[in-house]
Formats: sequence, C-alpha cells, structure tokens
Amino acid sequence: MNKLTIPLIVIILAVVVVVPQTLFVVDETQVAIVTRFGEFKRSHRDPGLQVKTPFAEQVTRFDKRLLRVDVAPASLLTADKRNLVIDSYARYRIVDPLVFFKNLRNESQAASRVGDIVNAQLRQEVALDNQEEVISDTREDIMTRVTRASNRIEVSREDLFRDYASLSHDAVTVFIDEDTTDNLRSREATPEELAILERDPNSPELEGFSITYSASVIEALGIEIVDVRIKRADFPPDVETSVFSRMEAEREKIASGLRAEGTQADSEIRAAVDREVNILLETAEGTSALLRGEAEQQAIKILASSLEKNPDFYSFRRSLEAYKVFMDSKTTVILDPDSDLLRFLSDPSGGS
Repeated sequence: MNKLTIPLIVIILAVVVVVPQTLFVVDETQVAIVTRFGEFKRSHRDPGLQVKTPFAEQVTRFDKRLLRVDVAPASLLTADKRNLVIDSYARYRIVDPLVFFKNLRNESQAASRVGDIVNAQLRQEVALDNQEEVISDTREDIMTRVTRASNRIEVSREDLFRDYASLSHDAVTVFIDEDTTDNLRSREATPEELAILERDPNSPELEGFSITYSASVIEALGIEIVDVRIKRADFPPDVETSVFSRMEAEREKIASGLRAEGTQADSEIRAAVDREVNILLETAEGTSALLRGEAEQQAIKILASSLEKNPDFYSFRRSLEAYKVFMDSKTTVILDPDSDLLRFLSDPSGGS
C-alpha cells in the first residue's frame, strides 16, 4: 500500500465528517438559530451558506412563511344562549426565533398553543355575540376582534412584573371589566388606572372590577397571529335534527300561508271575472233586446205604411201564404162558404 494512501483516506474521512458539521445552508424560506450545548448563540435570517463550530454547535431551522393551524372544533355558547360548533383556523408567522425556540421549541407545540389561544378568544368573543351575528356578514368584524385579541396572552401579575417590571411596558396590556354579568366587552385601563394598579392591585378605587393582565404574544412566544377565520359554524349534532325539523315546520307554515293567499287571490280574481262576464252578457242581452225592439218597431211601421197604401194586395198576399201552408193533395179542409180564406178562391177579385 502506498504511503500516501492512508493519509489520503484520513483526509477524505475528515472532510466527509467535519464539513457537514461545519457548514450548513439556510433556505430563503427559513430562519435558523445556532445553539451551543443548548445555549443560544446567534440567529441567521438571510439565506445562504453559514459556518458553525463542528460537533459543539447545533442548528435549528424554522419556517418563516405564514403557517396554518387548524384549530380543533369547539362547542361555544352565544349571547342568545345558542350552542354552535365552530371550526376555525389561524395563520401565524415566527417573528422572534429565539423566543419561539425557548418557549415553544417546535412548530408542533406552537400549533397546539396557537389553537388554545384562538379557541379561548373565540369563546370570549362568541359569548358576546348573537347567533345571527356569528353566521352573518358581521362575522368579518368578529374575526378582526378575535385576531387582535389572539395576539395577547393572559399572564399573572407576578410573571408580568418579573418579565417586564412595569405595567407601562409596550408589550403589556391591562383590561378592566366593569360588567360583572359579562354582557359587555372589557376595556383597556387608562394611564391613571395603570398607575393605581402599579401601586396596589387591590385598590378600593377599582373594587368590584375584574382586572386582566396580558402580554404581547410576540414578546411571550415569538410569534404573530396574522389572521383567524371561521371555516364552519354548525349546530351540535344533538340539536341539529330538532333545529332542522323546526325550520321545516316554519317553512311549511310559510308555504301554507302563501298557498292560502294564492287560493284567496285566485277566488277573488275568478269572482271579479265572472262578475264582469255577467255584466257584459246582461249588457249585450239588453242591447240585443233593444235592437230587436227597434227593428220590430220599424218593421211594424213599414208594414203599417204598406197596408195604408194597398190593403187589398196585402190581404191577397197573406191568403196566398196561407193556401201554401194548408192546401196540398193530402189535406181536406172544410170551411164556411163565407170564410175569408175562400174569398179569393171563389172570386179572384176578392169580392171587391
């Protein structure tokens, strides 16, 4: 074996083992942090080839794009005491990789934590909204409020002072709920109220109010929740059937009312048409009788005028018409010799 073979093999093995432990690549969609024996050393946000101490330092990569969390469906009670099973999702991004690594470690735990935060804020918000508002066009406003509220996480007063030392810190928000019935949304504390709470959390001036301390999710968990959306809002399975039955009954009632209105309208229209037809027929019959009367009147006048001109000719013509009716080969007529019907038969001149 050549003397150079063994050193060459050692060099090749060293390169194969050491180089992957020394160099690493940060993708443009990722952010990486470097830790030494679990202690944070630095972060890399820009893509490219980076260097680390081999074996002693470890690299953890996180996706810096928008990440989606499908929140577990939850049964929530609305302000009008209706149960809705709400299925939602949230989108978030990692803003501070060091805080994210310290508190959530990985994206799986982050998804679980974001789901809990979103469900908690949804529960509080839906409790102040009616069912119609949740499923109507006002849902957009509800989602905006939930998204804004999801970027705050409730903390204890002790943890807040330990981490931020003051209630006036930009990452701290204090809410005061003046309504003990939970029918109104809480409001942010004023600077004067913050000063009071800074001195004494049990001040008589705020007695009876519910005080909630919250910190920014970015400061607490290193993430920003960008958007929360409701995918579906349904009735619980145990009431869905009864709701559908009630809806069917209501629609059937409406349909029956419409059919009754249609039948009534049909009867009214038919009655109006029949009335108009009767009026037209009676008017036509009256007009016809009037015209016939006028015609008969004119005929009588004409006949009378004709009789006045030549009564004998009229009598002759009427006798001929009568002869045509009763005189045939099968009829035997017995008449008085002085009958007017025999006048023109016995004397063509009619006795004139």
